[in-house]
Amino acid sequence: MSVKVFHPKTVLFLHAFPLNKKMFKYQFEAFEKEGIPYIAVDYPGFGEGPKPINLDPRLEDYTDYIVWKLKELGVQKVIPIGVSMGGYIIFDLWRRYRDMVYGMVFVATRAEADDEERKKQRYQLAEKVLKEGKDFLIEAMLEAQTSPATKKDPKKMFELKCIMNEATEEGIAAALRAMAKRPDNTDLLETKNVPTLVIAGADDTKVTPPEVVRKIHEGTRCSRFEVIPNSAHLPPFENPEDFNRLVIPWVKSVLTDGHIECL
Repeated sequence: MSVKVFHPKTVLFLHAFPLNKKMFKYQFEAFEKEGIPYIAVDYPGFGEGPKPINLDPRLEDYTDYIVWKLKELGVQKVIPIGVSMGGYIIFDLWRRYRDMVYGMVFVATRAEADDEERKKQRYQLAEKVLKEGKDFLIEAMLEAQTSPATKKDPKKMFELKCIMNEATEEGIAAALRAMAKRPDNTDLLETKNVPTLVIAGADDTKVTPPEVVRKIHEGTRCSRFEVIPNSAHLPPFENPEDFNRLVIPWVKSVLTDGHIECL
């Protein structure tokens, strides 16, 4: 677990599937320079996370694990920055732990639940990973989640592959099943009354295109929508310069004065 906590109000980094908190390495460095408190938690089966105790969990189980970690550290309020699966967890935090949420940053994610075909595909992938290993899935994720600019950077591609390879087969299968069962969160959009930043990757054509991500902004009060160039599904890692230039001033404003403009 990476943590730089100075007081009970902090940024919470929630990583994408099938990565871990290392995908935020550029944010850790930048946030520390700016004196912004943060915590990043690896989900069970990913990075330094514990071994999954249930291979067919609910998404809520991941949220409960993270909240337990926060309370263990005395954190009372968070501004979660969630990428992809991390965004699903933000929705659940808002649904069940609303008093903890001080602001939100959704990155390359969606409010809608999976349709029946997508649910079926996730369960089939989970079974295949448990039987055949994770290599095929990681290669597919590297192809689908990265922009043309990232693909031209062998160092970044190698590092992403290394981060993904830290996931266990059990962790991957459990997360796939949990995401398949997640509820539709569109009903929550109009209830959001805290500062919200919604970010898409300009080149995210295969997972969560900008027009899909934008729906979170369109349905949410007090939100701002931005598109990060030269990035697909992983803007914090693919284009950290533009991502940090956008997110850091926004986070500092929310942390220092609340920047509450919601009615």
